[in-house]
Amino acid sequence: MLVLVVEDEPVIAASIEWELLEAGHEVLGPASCVSEAEDLARRQRPDLAFVDINLAGADEGVALARDLKRRFGVHSVFVTGQVVQARQNRDAALGVLPKPFAFESLVASVDFAVALIAGGRPRRTPPGFEVFADPPRTQRDRDLAALPQ
Repeated sequence: MLVLVVEDEPVIAASIEWELLEAGHEVLGPASCVSEAEDLARRQRPDLAFVDINLAGADEGVALARDLKRRFGVHSVFVTGQVVQARQNRDAALGVLPKPFAFESLVASVDFAVALIAGGRPRRTPPGFEVFADPPRTQRDRDLAALPQ
């Protein structure tokens, strides 16, 4: 899977990138701001985005997640310490993985999110992951579901 990482804390961003690469995923970014994330998504459409809500001191991640879905058909998972705000904006993402999180949960969240996008619901939710809703399926979602896992 090609995963867009949007995180403005360099150490956290590098750790997320490393864990995803170690798990065999490709990483787009990490992007530290909205414009950088949108530019990356425009150039190379990711399969999924991990989005921090608070970017550079502003709560721009919610609008970014909505924009990624609307403009590019890319679903997001909030990876944030702003859990209450994530819940208040549950329409913008598949769910939330609260910080701090175990990297095993982060990696497991990729396959879990892809299964949600494909219309499935795995029996085991990654530890800490809170599911918001089953997303509406688009043709891009069905194409993603057809890729080998």
